[in-house]
Amino acid sequence: MHKKVVIVFWGHPLYDGRCMNMLNQLNEKTYQISILGVGSKKETFNYKGIQIELLDNKKLDNSITKYFKFFYYVKKFINRLKPDVIITSDLYSMVPVAQNTKKNQSKIIYDSRELYTQLAGLVNRPVIQKLWSWYEKKNISKVNCVLANAKIDQTYLHTLYPDVRIELIKNLPGKSFFKSKKMDLKKLLCLNEKQKIFIYQGKFHNGRGIRFAIKCMSSLKETVLVLIGDGPMKEEYINFAKKYKMEGRIFFIDAVPYEELANFSSSAYVGLSLIQPISKSYENALPNKLFEYAVSGIPIICSNLEAMNEMVSHYNCGIAISPSSENEFIKAYQMICNNYDEYILNEVKQTDLLWNTQNKHLIDIINE
Repeated sequence: MHKKVVIVFWGHPLYDGRCMNMLNQLNEKTYQISILGVGSKKETFNYKGIQIELLDNKKLDNSITKYFKFFYYVKKFINRLKPDVIITSDLYSMVPVAQNTKKNQSKIIYDSRELYTQLAGLVNRPVIQKLWSWYEKKNISKVNCVLANAKIDQTYLHTLYPDVRIELIKNLPGKSFFKSKKMDLKKLLCLNEKQKIFIYQGKFHNGRGIRFAIKCMSSLKETVLVLIGDGPMKEEYINFAKKYKMEGRIFFIDAVPYEELANFSSSAYVGLSLIQPISKSYENALPNKLFEYAVSGIPIICSNLEAMNEMVSHYNCGIAISPSSENEFIKAYQMICNNYDEYILNEVKQTDLLWNTQNKHLIDIINE
């Protein structure tokens, strides 16, 4: 009988690269898979034979009670399905699952894809930060394995929890990004052939370098910036772009399902990830968008933070800059324009950066 595996995630799994890669991988191995996530409405649907249940984000909207409501739904979901393995895809999912170990003997895998107690959103909220730090410390010993997505995070978590098993599963893109079908973004946005497209794909949060990117675009000619995603600061960034009178050069596109995202990435000229070091989580950041850009065949301009700098330097797929220096941004753009092909990975290197390189290790952890 095939193992029953449940993934729990505070978000919509079809719009999240790591969730999509895991569920596609597990589905190929014929596990019985169910997912609990959060979406714009409550619904249950089938995706490639996988049952996905979504909670209504609006009903979890109250900042004080939303996590307690989510904890309740997670425990109810787990008790109903009684899975063999539970993958909690964030801290908010790990806590209720770990607290429910007396009722369920499931193996628990905590996917610490970020340093959740060190997120940028907690920097000016010390009480909330201490609360989540206490929750993680109190419950992490109940999980069987923690997954980190970068070596720098793995090392950091080891210093906090030396007795906890922490394994490295890199946050690499799925095969949809390899040889993806290009979307004609220039035609879609009514651009001329000379205009070069910079792309950002991800959440609209503070510290992601979006304001900085908009400022830099105002200094460049024949360029446009396409920002794909959603998040709490999206409206603020839209208004910020209006101040620079960048109509026709800054485009905001709503989040698209992960397996469609590659079509956008591959049609751009340069990919951006200009994270600012405003928290420990951001200092250590190694966003999956870097790998998505590289596998899509476009150069990268990113922050010169340790893990990001190391990645683009190792693969020679982009240039790392100070995420506050417009001069460095302009110089990086000029260098890429003058040596564009040098920053494009060949197919062999692209395949080295795909999720399937992580398959065996993750399956081994699940099957132990």
